[in-house]
Amino acid sequence: MGFLNVCLLAGLLILGLMVLLWLLSLALRNSSIIDIFWGMGFVIVTWASFLLGGEGYLPRKWLLASLVTIWGLRLSLHILRRNWGKPEDFRYAKWREESGARWWWASFFKVFLLQGVLLWIISAPLVAAQVSTTPTPLGPLEAVAVRPMGDRVLF
Repeated sequence: MGFLNVCLLAGLLILGLMVLLWLLSLALRNSSIIDIFWGMGFVIVTWASFLLGGEGYLPRKWLLASLVTIWGLRLSLHILRRNWGKPEDFRYAKWREESGARWWWASFFKVFLLQGVLLWIISAPLVAAQVSTTPTPLGPLEAVAVRPMGDRVLF
């Protein structure tokens, strides 16, 4: 399956997930759940692209999926721990107050659909990397991506 097809399917997947998150946020009366989902959204799009991407270069596909999974899970867990048991984020609470009774609908466009579009645009290079069959060898960019983080840099 080509890039455009996978990208469109990823967009539909993101839209479906955003609708479900929005409905959950209405039940919880808390739009902050979108922040927790942000990292996981990239993980889901990357693995969906991995599965749909066909004949991409397998070592690169695995490396990319693994790195995005580590990053996305770490980010989502960090935000979940930080927000657990706390009220709705002040930004969303302010918008909720300003919107009044129409917040249920405004939140779909102002929070969830906007975040979904951003997730789709930002994840497009991940989709392209999962679909691409070239270049075949792993190169210097992949080496930089997996270098140890910390006090020393391996350049």
